[in-house]
Amino acid sequence: MEIKHLKLIETVSEEGSLTKAVDKLFLTQSALSHQLKEMETQLGTQIFHRVNKKLVLTGAGKIVLKSAKKILREIDDTKLEIKKYISGETGIIRLATECYTCYHWVPSLLQQFNFEFPKVDIRIHPEYTKDPLKALLNGKIDLAITCNPIDDPNIKYKELSIDEQVAVVPEGHSWTKKDYVTAEDFENQTLFIYDHPVESTSVYRNLIEPAGIKLKDVVAIQLTEATIEMVKAGLGIKVMATWALKPYLSSNRIATVRVTKNGLHRTWYVAMLNKEDTPSYFEYFVEHLCLNCSLE
Repeated sequence: MEIKHLKLIETVSEEGSLTKAVDKLFLTQSALSHQLKEMETQLGTQIFHRVNKKLVLTGAGKIVLKSAKKILREIDDTKLEIKKYISGETGIIRLATECYTCYHWVPSLLQQFNFEFPKVDIRIHPEYTKDPLKALLNGKIDLAITCNPIDDPNIKYKELSIDEQVAVVPEGHSWTKKDYVTAEDFENQTLFIYDHPVESTSVYRNLIEPAGIKLKDVVAIQLTEATIEMVKAGLGIKVMATWALKPYLSSNRIATVRVTKNGLHRTWYVAMLNKEDTPSYFEYFVEHLCLNCSLE
């Protein structure tokens, strides 16, 4: 059976005849008779009895009508939900970033967004921090914030911000006498990172590895507070963004040094699937994300 058959059963049962159903279904009586015969052939039984020039449902017809009402109601509900989704009345935006601490801009953005779209939920998924672009392509999230864009025709990008990473060392460290450090200064140093692999970090990928420098050790610590304490104790160094470091600069037991003469910078992008059927609230969120996502 098709949707047209279900609509026929519902309408004829309400109107009592094919003639009266013509105006509601916008079909000729001949076409409706053909559809009814087609359906009865498929089911192998009559759906209506003719009683005093009126079509009355048979027992089998009542069973079909019950299912028809349920299915047609679900179809109408689905259409309504899609309409609300496209217009921005309801929806969900799933988001992940490539940095564990890159969420300080979220509260102010959500305050603005929720005022315009109170029924749209923003869900942050930190479990996809390691590879947000893969999660995006797999349909796990809707937006990915990354500084490592890949060339894929299914993804489009918009630039968000540029930040600078600096080396964090304990007070009195030999690096504090330098205006900046180079790749050679990292030889035999212990480097703290947020998570493995070390190749995913900007300082290693863009500075240390190309120069063929060998580190003494690489230690992954996902808590910034713990990393800062390790640095204070002289157990290693950390390279991190200046915006992420700001809350800890009041301590006089750490110091920062620029990485390379021109600095070590990262360009951040918001990545989304390259498609056209996006609801209005999605476009609004991306637009305001670009305006408000300052990583400095």
